[in-house]
Amino acid sequence: MLYQLLTKQAKRYGEKIAIAGQERSLTFNQLLEETNATAAHFQSRGAKPGDPIVLGMPPSPEFYVAFYAAAALGMIILPVLPSGRIPQLVADREPLCAVGSEQFLARAPRLCTTVKICIGCDAKSGIMFRPKGSRFIKAGIFRDECVIGVSSSGTTGTPTIYYRSQDLLVRRAQFRAKALGITPDDVLISARPFNSGSSINSHVIMPLVAGCKIVVQERLSRFQAADAIAKERVSVLYAVPFVFQLLASIPPDYPADFSSLRLCISGSAPLADSVAQSFARRCGVEIRQRYGGSHIHPAFTYNLAGVPGAVGQTFGAFPIAVLDDDGKASEGSAAGEIAFDYNRVARPWKKYLKENPNRRGRYILTGDLGRVDAHGNVFVVGRKSPFIKVHGNRVEPAEVEAVLRSHPDIQEVFVYAINRGKPDEGVGAVVVGKNVKGVDLIRHCAQRLDGYKCPRRVLVRGSLPRTAHGKVARSVL
Repeated sequence: MLYQLLTKQAKRYGEKIAIAGQERSLTFNQLLEETNATAAHFQSRGAKPGDPIVLGMPPSPEFYVAFYAAAALGMIILPVLPSGRIPQLVADREPLCAVGSEQFLARAPRLCTTVKICIGCDAKSGIMFRPKGSRFIKAGIFRDECVIGVSSSGTTGTPTIYYRSQDLLVRRAQFRAKALGITPDDVLISARPFNSGSSINSHVIMPLVAGCKIVVQERLSRFQAADAIAKERVSVLYAVPFVFQLLASIPPDYPADFSSLRLCISGSAPLADSVAQSFARRCGVEIRQRYGGSHIHPAFTYNLAGVPGAVGQTFGAFPIAVLDDDGKASEGSAAGEIAFDYNRVARPWKKYLKENPNRRGRYILTGDLGRVDAHGNVFVVGRKSPFIKVHGNRVEPAEVEAVLRSHPDIQEVFVYAINRGKPDEGVGAVVVGKNVKGVDLIRHCAQRLDGYKCPRRVLVRGSLPRTAHGKVARSVL
């Protein structure tokens, strides 16, 4: 289905730029041509429908080519950070193929023994292989088959891979583009890695659905992002709060031009009022918030009305309720767990949410705490789930604890959130050990975890405080 959409849009928009990268750009026609060549190469190497493929690539034209080539063959795409590490959760899916930089591929076979096909890519040369004259043989229209698996900690804090069908990806992107008024005249920009469901939908699928240009940057730099916004006349910025914070911090004397921006959407993490206000002052645009998550996909809501601090409304295609301790919808402004009301969800979306693992009767639980005002605006006030969120990425404390425990001088570990619920939320740890320093443990983690998962602070103590029941006294720590 995604391949057929690409073919349709290439026929419609032809030589219009689809993807503007830092090293090279691709028109819709070129994107289709390179997708066909790459799909043919995948086929020649033995790839077939249902085979898992790991994409360890930064935001780049090469990612789009590999993504749509894999989708054309009905492969299951597992996007990961391009750091060279394949999470155990992904390795357990036994991927056959890996595409990425030379650094990434050097690690891939060692970290995942099932990887047999490694295909390199380069920002200047694209996906690297020698054409053998083989033609891409379409394997059929993939509609309900899974095309992508994205990781989320959901409401439990335990990392899980959630799968999406091609049909769902396209429908969600169409709905999102319509809700935001995205047109072929818009120019979007990506300022985040493509390892989450939100980034795939908003920066990979939605631009294709809308027939608009997407500007991609391999590395996030506030000055490079500002320059790209001015040069490409970017009109829509869809990002995490950290990106808006960076742009707001650009010195007043730097010649940044944000006049082309008409819509800024923030999601995946809480947006501090101070960040929203400083961005509006520096860039002249108010930020609108989005609320959703991979574990409750495709349910989401927007605060397009611009109510300060709100993430959405209780009405719309995906109505929201705030539940009390008994699991019933609360009345008034009392805080409770935010949930999407399945019984009131628009009919076309019910089939996608019916088997959601976080559904409890009529409600789909989010793991977040919130309240509703008299006008139906929803405000997030905290989290019920144990995960830590760093710049929009979810960190499972148990994963970090396991890495720290692997150090030979550590006996006990407790991982917690620094500045929980704030834009600068990070990972902290308290350990019990001997003859070891916090900086050494941070270095130990940096060699085994993605950067955002590494503890920002590690305190070494002689013991951990306990409650009367022998549990770690979290309130003391």
